[in-house]
Amino acid sequence: MQKIGKRHQQPPLDWLAELRSRDQLLSWTEQGLLTPAQLARALAPEHPAPTDRHWRAALDRLLAYYGSLLLVLGVIFFFAFNWDELHRLHKLALALVALTGFAGAAVVLQSGSALYRASLFGAALTTGGVLALVGQIYQTGADIWQLFAGWAALMLPWALISRSAACWALFWVVLHVALLRYFALHPGGPTSAQGLTALAVADLALLLVFEGAGHRLCTELSRVLPRLAGFGLLSALTLGGCISWWQEGYLALLIALALVYLVGITVYLRWRRDALMLALLLYSLIGVTASGLGRLLDTGVNADSFMLLNVLGLFVLLTSAAASLWLHRLHRGAQHE
Repeated sequence: MQKIGKRHQQPPLDWLAELRSRDQLLSWTEQGLLTPAQLARALAPEHPAPTDRHWRAALDRLLAYYGSLLLVLGVIFFFAFNWDELHRLHKLALALVALTGFAGAAVVLQSGSALYRASLFGAALTTGGVLALVGQIYQTGADIWQLFAGWAALMLPWALISRSAACWALFWVVLHVALLRYFALHPGGPTSAQGLTALAVADLALLLVFEGAGHRLCTELSRVLPRLAGFGLLSALTLGGCISWWQEGYLALLIALALVYLVGITVYLRWRRDALMLALLLYSLIGVTASGLGRLLDTGVNADSFMLLNVLGLFVLLTSAAASLWLHRLHRGAQHE
């Protein structure tokens, strides 16, 4: 009787079995074994279509954020078109008025609403514009990485207050631009071992924060933020791991990547099932292994480039297909649990 309320899993084309199942549920309801509420849940579709309420909520969020973005772009284009005619104090005053307008709107609006979060998203965008305006007017001589680092730091309160995935995603982008620009000024650039390590550490910290306290930092129940941080972490470590087969200075990144595989696959398979994170981990593993295989064949086997490319292509094709099949079965199994 514990499984009465669950919908029977039948093949999509087996409509006769579906009719028998519905008839059995109706019979149990007539016998008093099921309440009308339990019958409605049992007959509900496995993946119900979104209702008008869901569409309105999604459009409200989309239009609110889009409107905030257009307002910020309008301010930027206004300054660009009237730059020579405006006094520097007028420029600063207008920029601060725009920032105050977004922040003031959030004070008036209902906390947690779509317009509230969109207003704070606009405030986060305008904060960067104010910093760029100050640097342009007074010619502070600061490098662009300092601008983005300051923007990320000043944006953090807006993201914490808004608890919006859009604000946190913007914070992630701005922080990475700051790091990439900073290491672009150093020998080796952002793809140096130090640059990739810094990116990996930053994304690992964000991933741990989003996984551990994501429900407190964001009101929207989604996996966007942990996946974004995981993508950044794996991108940095995978690139470093591929290079490590040719340069010993990247060996620490390969070791760190192996630990991420060990912990990540275990966590996202058993503790917090996430097919997308598992896919990122598996395909990263395939790419690093293919790079190592290419290095081994290039140094240990006397083969021409055409044969090497064919062997690597076959390896990537077979392993990717196997990973895709396993992920598909895992996803189907999760749906039937």
